[in-house]
Amino acid sequence: MTSPDDCPADRPPEDAHDLRLTQVAPELPYGKSVGSLHRSLEVLELFAVEQRPLTVGEVAERLGYPQSSTSVLLHGLSDLGYLQHDRHGRTYLPTLRVSFLGMWVHQSVLAQGSLLDFMEGLASRSGHVAMLGMQNGIHAQYIHIVSARTSRVGLKPGLLRPICRSAVGKVLLSTMDDEQVLRIVRNVNATDLDFPTPVDGKSLLNEIEECRRTGFAFSEDSVTQGSSVIAARVPVDVGNQPLAVGIGVHTWQRAELQDSIMQLLLEALATHIPPGAHGAERRRFQAPQAGYQVVKTS
Repeated sequence: MTSPDDCPADRPPEDAHDLRLTQVAPELPYGKSVGSLHRSLEVLELFAVEQRPLTVGEVAERLGYPQSSTSVLLHGLSDLGYLQHDRHGRTYLPTLRVSFLGMWVHQSVLAQGSLLDFMEGLASRSGHVAMLGMQNGIHAQYIHIVSARTSRVGLKPGLLRPICRSAVGKVLLSTMDDEQVLRIVRNVNATDLDFPTPVDGKSLLNEIEECRRTGFAFSEDSVTQGSSVIAARVPVDVGNQPLAVGIGVHTWQRAELQDSIMQLLLEALATHIPPGAHGAERRRFQAPQAGYQVVKTS
């Protein structure tokens, strides 16, 4: 694959026009309070013990919190992408983003095949930045980012991207039916003030149909000027939530790198997430406990 250092002299150097992937919603989610840090961590620890979806009432009962403030807390954690809200079942469940908070510790002790290896391999082999994303409302949210360049260390997990405009978002939309996609388009066009041009639902459906056929989606200058992303579906859902992975390049590089990056994504997915991995049963290391006792401190 072409190295960033091998670009012709008539093209801008990488360090002069680096990918500005933090332009959209740069302050989210870290600039928004979700309530008590202590209570937030207790909620996540409760899910680790129960290992199942929980309702607001169940969380409030087990932790001894008022139900009203518990509802606000869980809603806030859902907005940040830490909890997944099932509106039909009225339950909450941690998302994959929570597992990444401590997965690096596990990786340092037992470095075996995992999504972390998958992402590290994509970044190092491509020489660019790899992004793992999930849906968060009308956004695609990057839950893990690995860059092959130190100049991109400012990219943080949790960044939000417009789901109808980003390549990762289009891959996530390709898992839905057309009616669901158009419903999201209407919602986006009614609420998104960051882009002056509304999303064209017909054009988007054409892109999504192509993604379903080929397995890939693309964005070019659609979120940040000068930046392009090539994305594909990760064939493993977590909590029935689809995942997508993208590799970001400069727009002037896309034409020459697109085929090699697509091949790299296919090879990496086949190596790290082979056929049959989706839905595979894993042995639980801890049996569910009968109750959850809270010891209050003064």
